[in-house]
Amino acid sequence: MHKTASSGVRRLGHWVLISAVLCATLLTPHTWLVNAAETLAPAATPPLDEALWGSDGPAPTIEPFVLPSFAEEMRALRPAILAAAARHNRPALSGMTRREFAVTLAQILYSEHIGWLDAEVAALRPASPLYQVAQLRVNEFGGANFTVWPANLRPSVAAEILRGEIPLPAPATPLYEPVGVAGSHIRPEQYRSQAALYAAITREIADPQMAVEYLAANLERGLIRARYERVPVSWPVLAAWHNQGIVAPRDIRANRTALDYIGRTAAYRTMARALIDAGPDVSVH
Repeated sequence: MHKTASSGVRRLGHWVLISAVLCATLLTPHTWLVNAAETLAPAATPPLDEALWGSDGPAPTIEPFVLPSFAEEMRALRPAILAAAARHNRPALSGMTRREFAVTLAQILYSEHIGWLDAEVAALRPASPLYQVAQLRVNEFGGANFTVWPANLRPSVAAEILRGEIPLPAPATPLYEPVGVAGSHIRPEQYRSQAALYAAITREIADPQMAVEYLAANLERGLIRARYERVPVSWPVLAAWHNQGIVAPRDIRANRTALDYIGRTAAYRTMARALIDAGPDVSVH
């Protein structure tokens, strides 16, 4: 009798304890659910503008300068820039209108039209087209991987674009998601050597209209990478992607070259806006 009573008391105690736990869980479900969610999915990265520069964005680090010949070329490229922005902007990922994406494209093109040293030393600016052509020729005839103007893209990057390859932070393997390059006639798998592929790509991205298209496709890849890393998109994020292949604020903070590039590109934002707004079709978003 005593043993049976003791067992009953223990069972009653167990039920009381279980009931208390269940009640606490039902009354405050949000606490453990939120904690579990935070464990499984880290919080999204804060916006880059707020993390580094505040709401006003980065301050320019140079005085904007554009060679007169390139200023004329940019005016001629304006329709191509708008068309490429319409093809490659993904508003759901970028949060940008077509106009805003086009302004970013124009900013980068302006920033890339002369080298870093040329921007600092005015006496070197007339020589910019000479070494740009020199790099182009080495790529064409030697299959090298020097950057090609006007978008300042490497053939290796263009090859990734054509293959639909989006590099991810190590140790993750690349993500494959087609972005498309309108007007391209290159199929990487048809070339027997890397040198032959790079030479063909060099000829294609040296064409200004195609350079704009490849640049827009590369920024679309930046949107996909930002989605993967859960990074809110802004023009500095896309500039860092184009220049260094990174999007996360923590990576940009640690990369002096990316920070310098963003400051340089900021100098051309007003000029880029003026170019994109200088026509009747910017109201199409």
